[in-house]
Amino acid sequence: MSHGNALTQKARYRSRCTGIGHQACTQQHTTAEGQHPVPDSGPDQARLEAQVFEHLGGTIDYCAHPAGIAHVIPTGTHLTVALDPKLGPNHRLSQHCLEALLPTIYTGTDEDPEGPGSAVGVRLRGIDADGLHLGLADTNARVTLAGPSQAEWTTALANHRARCRESHLIPLWDTPGLSEPERRYLDGDPAWWKEQADTAWLASGLLRRIALFHTVTKPYCVRYWRHGLGWRFELRYEHGLTVEHNTLIASLTHPKWGMPLQVKRDHCSCKPCACDGGAERNCWFTLEMPDGQGEVGMHFRRARADFDASGTYERLVTAGANARWLEQVLPAHHSRLSLRTRLTTGELV
Repeated sequence: MSHGNALTQKARYRSRCTGIGHQACTQQHTTAEGQHPVPDSGPDQARLEAQVFEHLGGTIDYCAHPAGIAHVIPTGTHLTVALDPKLGPNHRLSQHCLEALLPTIYTGTDEDPEGPGSAVGVRLRGIDADGLHLGLADTNARVTLAGPSQAEWTTALANHRARCRESHLIPLWDTPGLSEPERRYLDGDPAWWKEQADTAWLASGLLRRIALFHTVTKPYCVRYWRHGLGWRFELRYEHGLTVEHNTLIASLTHPKWGMPLQVKRDHCSCKPCACDGGAERNCWFTLEMPDGQGEVGMHFRRARADFDASGTYERLVTAGANARWLEQVLPAHHSRLSLRTRLTTGELV
């Protein structure tokens, strides 16, 4: 393979995984000879990224991109996560991130605290023009949440501190090392937390390739959640669309640049068939970790023919989803809406 062709393939893979434009990825690889298109993170960095992946929340409301992540910029020692502005029609992603990621401890007298809330060990390192900078206690790991302006982050943080005071929550995110409540919590089950640390590379690798769920396949909704030491994904599609699960899984497990996961097809029913009256179609795949400790389960779910996506479409619009993307993931509803708009404006009269 020629150098130019290899460079193009690396840039294409990085673009699909990260959501960064192909031209920008080509320039990055031109100036960084031999660079892996999606470099792995070190152990501490992986632990922080796993916390971000889990607590951003794959079961949150509709967003313009999977988990509200527009794109990521991965290096070996740092990750930038560019966020969508909104979570559903009514909430800002900046507010959600602070509530989900910054740890607190409850001090009210009405009930006993079960342990720290949010992401144990995550620390706020600062806010500047690049975004909100997160770290992990007693490590050099760094993740930057970009997208919202410096002013928005500053205001959101002030509001979050005020809500914590009102709710009898003491912030732990300013403590340099692990706080005593966090240490007690981790000491309660050290074997479990060690297993999570040892398998953090899985969540880190998924986060660094999160754009694949938007670029090589076209679900209108992606949800994920922790399942033991692994993860479960559900991808929802409009009726009639090609699911493209093979392309997604092949990209995640690319032989040179992907994750070391063994693919197992559990069930697939997406083959075209006119005999079922337009019923819902489902495909299940399992991606197994090499040591057998955990797995990634993927459920590709294509809606029945009479599924009404109007409410979903409107929530995606108000969340800021791109019109061209909506035309791809919900084409039937987009076409009906476009026709209705043209009739209303008199274009077809």
